[in-house]
Amino acid sequence: MKILVADDSATFLQLISDSLTRLGHDVIQARSGAEAIKHFLKSPPDLIILDVMMEGMNGFECAREIRKLNPDDWIPIIFLSASVNDESIAKGIEAGGDDYLTKPYSDVTLEAKIKAMQRIAEMRQQIIIKSEELKRISTTDVLTGLYNRFHFEKVISKKIAAADRHDYKLALLYVDIDHFKSINDTFGHGIGDLLLKEIASRLQSCTRVDDFIARIGGDEFVIICGQIENHQAAGEVAKKIVDELGKEYDINGMTIKVSASIGVTIYPDQSHDSATLIQNADIAMYAAKEIGRNNYQYFTEALNERYRHQLGLEHELKFAVQRNQLFVTYQPIYDLLKKKMVGAEALLRWMHPEYGLISPNVFIPIAEDTGQIVDIGTWVLRHVCDEMYQWVHEYDEDFVISVNLSVHQLVHEAFLDTLSDILKESKIPPSNLELEITESTVITYTVNLKETMQKLNEMGVKISIDDFGTRYSSLTSLRHLPITTLKIDKEFVKNVDKDKKNGIIVKSLIALGENLNLDVIAEGIQSEEQLQYILVNGCRYGQGDFLMKPQQFDVMNKIMMSVSTDKEE
Repeated sequence: MKILVADDSATFLQLISDSLTRLGHDVIQARSGAEAIKHFLKSPPDLIILDVMMEGMNGFECAREIRKLNPDDWIPIIFLSASVNDESIAKGIEAGGDDYLTKPYSDVTLEAKIKAMQRIAEMRQQIIIKSEELKRISTTDVLTGLYNRFHFEKVISKKIAAADRHDYKLALLYVDIDHFKSINDTFGHGIGDLLLKEIASRLQSCTRVDDFIARIGGDEFVIICGQIENHQAAGEVAKKIVDELGKEYDINGMTIKVSASIGVTIYPDQSHDSATLIQNADIAMYAAKEIGRNNYQYFTEALNERYRHQLGLEHELKFAVQRNQLFVTYQPIYDLLKKKMVGAEALLRWMHPEYGLISPNVFIPIAEDTGQIVDIGTWVLRHVCDEMYQWVHEYDEDFVISVNLSVHQLVHEAFLDTLSDILKESKIPPSNLELEITESTVITYTVNLKETMQKLNEMGVKISIDDFGTRYSSLTSLRHLPITTLKIDKEFVKNVDKDKKNGIIVKSLIALGENLNLDVIAEGIQSEEQLQYILVNGCRYGQGDFLMKPQQFDVMNKIMMSVSTDKEE
């Protein structure tokens, strides 16, 4: 050990130094308390031995000063004295001492005291190491090595205070990985974790050393950039991140591509506290997702107004069913060759007393994000089955109603039982119900949905793929799933007679459906020209405003009745 010894008696100082040297220790000698402090500051020892009765600064005073100079790193102190009583022990403890050594002493006693102090020092060091480890664990994300949410929430306030003190701007970037859940579902959580580690590394490569990065959720990260000159500088960082995260990843020999949506907000321009800053960045991030993902957006007051409006809609949607604000309209589906109505698509609508008719494009995503879609979807299924009872049993036993389903309903554990109960209660044959699933749902959740779709098929319920052609479907998935119908997205149909590329796509989709022995329905037919093009190219079924606009139940019921009467005549 390196031991600092202070004694104003040259004789005693040399005696104890010789003893310590014989015991194998390195000795630093000091003839006064002041000299001991100088040595301490120059090279802190492992142990300090102080004579109590030194002239000038005594041992107690020297110990107090040393404790003030280095309060965190507790170096053991032994007081050296000719006599020890209760009063001196109390003074020694109060001054920061750990033990006493009385004169005269033997080498055996001296060695015993040193070993005891050494054990104490080692124990304290272990405590320090454990404390540092606990501190690291409490502030660090275990997977990525970045800071965690807990530490971010502590740091953001300090960063804001620093910006106020030094009069500079800081930017908060809220980064969310697009469709990350599909990575875990497709490749497994092990690959997902490795991808997150690589993403964390790329984030660090895009930022400065002094920038703060934290992982605050499964696939959510935040970055605090201090001393930003202006909004453009923050945008440049965000663009760099979007570009870097969008490059291919090689994870265990597999090539994976992801993208990121980033919200950017600036302090103090757009907020005055940490909570608002975080909320604003989150709002901007969701705006980036809404316009197609794989981009960044700045927070604006217009976005804030839209966010507040959405919060209001979220609240109102909770009561929409019980307040009878939701209703269903039906758009007929025709056999174009026979010019006969063979079914209809049920379309959910929301009439709010204050906001008026709210588009499904607005409230369905809200329902999905808030988890209300399962209850609303169940209401729709029950309502539709109750209304179609008369159509199926009195007018047309082959009439099929299509109902759009959210993936949240399909993966819900009670879905199959709930659907079975609804069919039994409404006395609707399963073959008269068709469930529409979007193409993106099939691509993203094929593994999870396959068993559910097989059971639906066993029940006799039909399954159709909606918005077909808008995503790059796996033909293997389509071939192995019990699908009965493909619905060509209206975006392809609307210009089919004018846009050559659209025409080629529609022809290909029709041919694909035929080759897979599936019924093909063209959505969104708006003109006679579109209708003729669809017919000429072999698509048998269609729907759209040109054929008939969506109708409420009463009107639809009259249409069904008249069709049934014409058939009888």
